[in-house]
Amino acid sequence: MVWTWVVLGITIMTFNGIVIRMRKRLRWHEIMATIFFALFVEVLVDTYASFKYKAWGFFKPDAAEFSALFIILGIYPAAAAMIINWYPYRSVWWKKGLYLLAWAVFSTSYEWLTLKVGIMWHHQWSLVHSFFLYPAIYYMLIVYVRFYRWLGLKGPPAES
Repeated sequence: MVWTWVVLGITIMTFNGIVIRMRKRLRWHEIMATIFFALFVEVLVDTYASFKYKAWGFFKPDAAEFSALFIILGIYPAAAAMIINWYPYRSVWWKKGLYLLAWAVFSTSYEWLTLKVGIMWHHQWSLVHSFFLYPAIYYMLIVYVRFYRWLGLKGPPAES
């Protein structure tokens, strides 16, 4: 149980430290809007996956854990911010695909670690499922950034 909190604490501090220090290629309002969209989708998907389908979840099966908020609010927003901020929007298609694949490899590796230390559990799910689903999830965030821009919502300029 100690390793659970060590891994979680290190991840939260590292991810959020990176986001605070990274050069912002997107405007803050684009990042924040996409984070809120990602959190909305995450809550919907994880609720059904955990409680209805018993596919995966956090900490204890069949329990809504307060501890899951550390993941939902401490890791997911930072990961989403990094993914959309560093995405090569103006590159060729294969670089975009390679970028999403690299995040899928990283995410699947991190998910494996969370399974080993007890942060996550799988019942009717596997790391293979996750690996193939991650690129689609991350691309959905990129599509949302484009949709948000298409709406023409303006905000303060990005920091340099």
